[in-house]
Amino acid sequence: MPTREPPKLTGRRCQCCGCGEYFNGERGFDRHRVGVHGVNRRCLTVAEMTARGWYRNAAGFWAMTRLDSAGRARIRPAQASPAPLPLSEARAPDSRLPAGAA
Repeated sequence: MPTREPPKLTGRRCQCCGCGEYFNGERGFDRHRVGVHGVNRRCLTVAEMTARGWYRNAAGFWAMTRLDSAGRARIRPAQASPAPLPLSEARAPDSRLPAGAA
């Protein structure tokens, strides 16, 4: 029986040193570790991951269930704040001089 070559780790894909499982991204990798650090930290079992709706994709990596539009809206990052002004254009709060000017 030929041995299967391990999946290639590219991009955000990763492998757990504890259980040896491969994950499609950092989010799933982080979430498969449960418990308190130094107390009872462990990896989820294959049965536990499957029960949570995770699946092994065609490339052999564990992936979490795809989000519907409501799920994507919940995790969408907050709108970015405007870019800061360059120091030469910034104004000190109590002065008419640019910040950093004497």
